[in-house]
Amino acid sequence: MRVKVRIMAPLYFGLDSVDQISLDLNLEDGSVVEDVVNILNRIYPGFKNKIIKNGKVIEMHDILVNGRSIDFLDGLRTRLKDGDSILIVSPFGG
Repeated sequence: MRVKVRIMAPLYFGLDSVDQISLDLNLEDGSVVEDVVNILNRIYPGFKNKIIKNGKVIEMHDILVNGRSIDFLDGLRTRLKDGDSILIVSPFGG
């Protein structure tokens, strides 16, 4: 299955880009959000430690699947399906 991943404010996560990062990932059926985070950590070493602590998304950070925070789904165990959109956002304020 194929999912689209966007990382907002990549400089915050230590990634070398000022623009959002967009990736299309091919995943195995039955994949969950944590699998995406692990793939991103292979592409961008150290990424996982900047968003996950003690098996949970760090407070004030968020991961959304199709516009819904995984906090209101099954967390990192949220199952994905073909065509899903995953958005990873850093804390921000105004």
